[in-house]
This record gives sequence, C-alpha cells and structure tokens, in this order.
Amino acid sequence: MTQALLFLLSALLLGMDGPPREKGERRQLEGRQAQLAVRIKALKQEQDFLLFQKSFLSSDSKYLVLDLAAGTGTLKYRNRTLRIFRVETTSSLRKGLRAGRYILTAKTDGPLKKRALVFQHAFVIHGKGYAGALSAEKKLPGMLIGRRDLAALYYAVDSGTMLYIR
Repeated sequence: MTQALLFLLSALLLGMDGPPREKGERRQLEGRQAQLAVRIKALKQEQDFLLFQKSFLSSDSKYLVLDLAAGTGTLKYRNRTLRIFRVETTSSLRKGLRAGRYILTAKTDGPLKKRALVFQHAFVIHGKGYAGALSAEKKLPGMLIGRRDLAALYYAVDSGTMLYIR
C-alpha cells in the first residue's frame, strides 16, 4: 500500500511542474526570435548600403546618400564626401519612401525656382519657392533643400545618378 501511495504521489508531483515551464520557455523563445528577425532586417539593410557604396569605389561617378531620420544629404565621389546639405521632408513622405536605391530620371532646367531633380517619378528634390515646371512634378512629393545646395547638386549630377535613402 505504501508503494502504491508513493507511486500516486510521485505521479502527481511530476505532472505539476511540466506545462507552465514550457509556456514560459516558449514565450521567451518567441521573443528572442522576434528580436533576431529585427536584427537580421537591420543587417540586411546595412549590407545593401555597403554593397551600394562598394560599387562606386572603382567607378568614376558621383552619388547621393540621404539620411531622412537625421535630415541630411551627402554628395559623394568614390569614398570622398563632396558636399553635405540639409534636407527637409514631410513625415508622410518619410513613411512612404522605402530605404534603398533610386535613379535620377530628370532634371528640370530654368530659373532657380523651376529647377528640380526627379527620382524615378517617386519624389522631387527642389529648392525653396519651387514653382514646378511640369504639372506631373507638382503632383510628386518633394524634399526641400537650400538654394545654394540645389545649385551645386544640379550642376554636379547628371541623369542616371544613383541615390540611396537610409
């Protein structure tokens, strides 16, 4: 009888600590998996940016890098920084743009108030007091930079210039 009582008591005690521990461990594992997924995404973005920069080390081209969170832009040639400028954007544009590569598809010429740089019909970089040369450009979201910076960029880049948004 004591053996049966011991067997019954041990069966009850073994069953008490099993399921709650598994649930807690499962939650910890899911939390770690979510953290790792965020880390993997950040590392892939960093890898894409580094590969973008590496492609210009041996070429004879200028390129632009925009950091929308910091509100700055950089004109670069190979591994050298040629010009740093401030960029003003709306929060809706920041949310709407994806991080990655864009190509300069058009440059509108004319007086300073009509000059703009159009990137893949996704957005426009223009100066203060922009009047918009074409009706299609007026519909595109715009980033605002200083007039001197716009003049410098306008003459420094050509159609086909690459831009990377971080």
